[in-house]
Amino acid sequence: MLEQSEVVALLANLSPRDRLLVLTGLTFGTRISETLSFTFGAVEGRYVHIASAKGSDNVSFEVPARYHADVEALRVLYLDQGREVTASTPLFLSRKGDNKAITRQQASEVITAACARLGIDGKVNSHSARKTFVTRIYAMTGKDIAETKKYSRHKSLANLDYYIGTTDDLSLVARLDWT
Repeated sequence: MLEQSEVVALLANLSPRDRLLVLTGLTFGTRISETLSFTFGAVEGRYVHIASAKGSDNVSFEVPARYHADVEALRVLYLDQGREVTASTPLFLSRKGDNKAITRQQASEVITAACARLGIDGKVNSHSARKTFVTRIYAMTGKDIAETKKYSRHKSLANLDYYIGTTDDLSLVARLDWT
């Protein structure tokens, strides 16, 4: 999981494509395979529809205005590079110029290298944005695990617990009073 200050530093130091790559996971809690399947057409409207890559529930999220602005900045960059941008163009184009999306490995390398440059320690990879999203949603829901499960699209609570560490705080035992 990334801390707020790490997220701010990371987003400020990435190219428009790579910034949007991280921002997609942070905004929608997508798995990397889901993120890489995004096209310009998928995020043009008011909602983005995310088809689960792991058989969990599909979901639709409203696309924030700030995210739309980052998508538009990326569109302009690609057009300036002479690339064709249509509704079916992947958001995260390879730099090879073949209008194909980057691979999972390339996405992970982009994030790992950026974190290393910024001195962000710990196990940071392409899944870190999703974990950060889930942890933030959990806090925003007042630690409502059922509501968090809807946002994260986890099939089991055990998998969700891995993200949010619901059992780390065992201080309630000290507050029990049976007398």
